[in-house]
Amino acid sequence: MSKTRLEKCGQLGRRTKIAVASIAAVIGLAGPVASSVAADGKQPESITIGTILPLTGATAQNGENSLRGIRFAVEEINESGGIKSMGGAKLKLTVADATSNPAKAASAAINFLSKGDKPLAMVGAYASGLTETIARVTERARIPLLSTSFADTLTQQGYKFFFQLPAAASKMGTAQYRYAAAVAKANGRPLEKIAIVYANNAYGASQAESLKKQAEEGGAKVVLFEGYSPEITDANPIIAKVQASGADSVFSIAYVTDGVLLMRALKSSGSTMPMFGGTGGYVTPDFLKVLGSAANGVFSVTTSNPDDYGAIGEAYQKKYGEFMPQEAHDNAAAVYVIAQALEENPTTDPVKLAEAIHKGKFSRGAAGSMPGGVVEFDAAGVNTHAAPLMVQWQDGKLVGVWPENLVKGKPQWPGTGK
Repeated sequence: MSKTRLEKCGQLGRRTKIAVASIAAVIGLAGPVASSVAADGKQPESITIGTILPLTGATAQNGENSLRGIRFAVEEINESGGIKSMGGAKLKLTVADATSNPAKAASAAINFLSKGDKPLAMVGAYASGLTETIARVTERARIPLLSTSFADTLTQQGYKFFFQLPAAASKMGTAQYRYAAAVAKANGRPLEKIAIVYANNAYGASQAESLKKQAEEGGAKVVLFEGYSPEITDANPIIAKVQASGADSVFSIAYVTDGVLLMRALKSSGSTMPMFGGTGGYVTPDFLKVLGSAANGVFSVTTSNPDDYGAIGEAYQKKYGEFMPQEAHDNAAAVYVIAQALEENPTTDPVKLAEAIHKGKFSRGAAGSMPGGVVEFDAAGVNTHAAPLMVQWQDGKLVGVWPENLVKGKPQWPGTGK
């Protein structure tokens, strides 16, 4: 990234911080949310959980998948009796559109939290760039924000109310290369020259840097390191650069739309080189719907194993007619963390809820099918059990293929049938 672009990014960040601080002060977000317990001490009939996600723009499909997972978890919890330790109080979900623009996401969060029915906790906002701006707002408001965003910087701000469920981008990038190299070696096709193309935002850039570092340390030559706008409409120029680089494999960090465009362009070029995705769009039903059989053979690192979703995954598929995508599962896990924390530590005080989340171990519902079977946060909000794994599209299904001790399937090298 050029110095001029870095300076512009820094200026945008400073402007966003100033806007968040000034507007939050005006609407009174600096203090805790008022308790929803009635003056007579009765239990609340409902507990408001807020979610803010990109429901319009470039990452809208991932946002919609995330929202579906959140709604699914809320409905499952309510149908099973709500929060029993709070008199069976039902979870009430309120939703706001973060858009796919980080500069607008903070304003959306501020407007959301300025309304009368303030949430006890929030889940969001899928894309790291959006979450970075929203987390400043929720931190000032002292409201727990549980997120499936990857960026390492999210847990490096000293936040007390932010919780990151999946492995951070640096770990995802490291695993993306290490697992790919192990699969390639097992198939007698060691990686020597790799191309890395990535969505140039907080999520893509941080994961790509880690991927590049790991590849170089592993002895591979990075012959192309190319960032692009996630809102691209034509991936052919990028794939042309991949082919010209002489790479033997391509690593991509993308969302649904750009991931599909990249894969289409790669197939149209006649290339048979393997594609190793970096979660995002590569592990969603939408990727398969658009590409069909062309998706088969594509690998991707991901945050949770679809083979382990069990009853949760089966119920989701029965309800929606498609498998449970990673972002739906992991966001559902966030809701289950909140519900279990409330069940074990009943409260209508968001500060006390945050304390309970920091101290607890969560294994109910979808939280129990996160890596390790449990979610547990350290003081920085990092899930200490989070671990990446690799999946592959095989015969129209997403199968866990690496590492061998965490998955049930076996990798198939593209074009070989084995």
